Amino acid sequence: MFTKTSEQFTTAIKPFNSLVEINTKSIEQLLNLQKTFLTAISWELAAQTKTLSTQTDFTNMLNEQKYYTDQLQTEVSTSARNAYEVTTKSCEEVINLVKGSISEAANLTK
Repeated sequence: MFTKTSEQFTTAIKPFNSLVEINTKSIEQLLNLQKTFLTAISWELAAQTKTLSTQTDFTNMLNEQKYYTDQLQTEVSTSARNAYEVTTKSCEEVINLVKGSISEAANLTK
């Protein structure tokens, strides 16, 4: 009796454990993406500051600022795209987990 109850509990909590694993993995990936993004932005800002501090021609300053802005836009777009991909994949995993759990529960009640 106790063994059967223990097995049922283990089976019932398995989807929750899987959900925690999916969320943990997603958060880790998003944190790594954020870290990479902020590091890249910091390096670009430092390089931009160094470049602008040596410029004496206003036209060159504007060109350098445009280049920096383009680089920043690329970094933001790439970071957003990567975060969207991680989130989408996590959502799909959760949806599949829920569908599987519902199917399993439906089969157990038959």
